[in-house]
Amino acid sequence: MASRRYHQIDLLRSVACFMVVAFHYLYRGHLDGWIPFASPMAVTETVKFGYLGVQLFFAISGFVIFLSAQGATPRAFAASRAARLYPAFWAAVALTTLVVHLGGLSSLVVPWRDVFLNLTMVAHWFKAEFVDWAYWSLAVEFHFYIMVWLLLRFDAMKHIKIIMSVWLLMSALNWLRPVYPVEFVLEVRWAPFFSVGICAFLMRQGDRSKWVHALFSIASLLSLAYAYSDAKKALGFDHLDVVAVVLLSCSIPVLFWQISRERFEVSGGRVLYWAATLTYPVYLLHEYIGYVLISRLSAAGVPGMLSALAVFVGVLLLAYLVNTRVERPLSVMIKRWVAGA
Repeated sequence: MASRRYHQIDLLRSVACFMVVAFHYLYRGHLDGWIPFASPMAVTETVKFGYLGVQLFFAISGFVIFLSAQGATPRAFAASRAARLYPAFWAAVALTTLVVHLGGLSSLVVPWRDVFLNLTMVAHWFKAEFVDWAYWSLAVEFHFYIMVWLLLRFDAMKHIKIIMSVWLLMSALNWLRPVYPVEFVLEVRWAPFFSVGICAFLMRQGDRSKWVHALFSIASLLSLAYAYSDAKKALGFDHLDVVAVVLLSCSIPVLFWQISRERFEVSGGRVLYWAATLTYPVYLLHEYIGYVLISRLSAAGVPGMLSALAVFVGVLLLAYLVNTRVERPLSVMIKRWVAGA
């Protein structure tokens, strides 16, 4: 399996995570009634677009997962994904459940049956509630990993351009008229974002064919179409917000085009390494735990913005502990077990 580290991807992953955290702590949390204070207007008008960090995450996954799948056997790929996903996820499910139960926000509590189903990472298959709503994107990622595993299992990577063409066609038809079973199973709703990353990886590896360029262009246009549709339905968004979403969404294919042409290169470093390393546990831990802790601090008289900052620092420290005490040791064990080593 390929092991090269792209530091520009680490940077984008860190930016995407910060966008989502800021969106939840300084905009969505108050909008949904889970955080008792409203951020200043200048702040909310900026961070309200932070949900686009999830779209960026999906484009990153398209690039990174195809990188990790190069030369991998189906079992080795499954082992690497299980080792990467489950240790921190199990810790986050346990910690989030504990904090939510102790924190007094009863609206965030889910039934115990659903808590245990969450441990599979496919709770949505059983129509169970997510322990933390941020996990919905992991469900999408999980489906994408299954699709990549199937490509490896049936030696179909060599047909990826044909497969991606069909996937994007289905995505376009779904945008015109959504078909839930297809959208759910094949994630055609998010196919354009994954495809932007996949095409960027293929071009970075030397495939500069007209076919790949066409797929990249179609995926980019479809990603903007979906971003536009989502923004039109977003609570509290006006016409200018919709325009801003489309313009901001343009930055994703532009960034990945630059990566594909080796025009966006970043030097690594210790800070960037840790920022990228902690992105996953921070994402898993930040939302519901953050809502509970920010609410408690605000109730104790701590100013709103200060409480959000303090909780973010606390989540970073908790993510570090999860990474070093749970994720790293368990990932080695899981990888060996799944790989049969």
